Amino acid sequence: METETYALQKDATVEEVAVRIYQGPRLDLQIVPFVERGEPGYRERIPLVELRGKEYVDGDDDYWIFPTSESVHEGELLGVEVRNIDGSNTYDYAVDMVVDRAGGVARPVNSFLGQLRRLF
Repeated sequence: METETYALQKDATVEEVAVRIYQGPRLDLQIVPFVERGEPGYRERIPLVELRGKEYVDGDDDYWIFPTSESVHEGELLGVEVRNIDGSNTYDYAVDMVVDRAGGVARPVNSFLGQLRRLF
């Protein structure tokens, strides 16, 4: 199992999570994007992507985009946990998160400005 984390420097909103699984794993990679909340020593790990019937993203030569709109706060951890259930091969993957550091404020402003542009 491999885990990568990033500590947030200020409040933000995770707007989107994109998971790219390159050709080869045949469902052997299990990818879990998450946010960790709480005090050091006791942190709660909350998945950013919820799927029916499983607790991870998998695939083979697939690209998934998940809208999330999850508020995150300074000091919390954004992360990705990857399990490879095929012990003899390694596989390539990529996980990208779109983080709005304005804490989601930019989204309604952009939406409002976009509507104004359509009117004029």
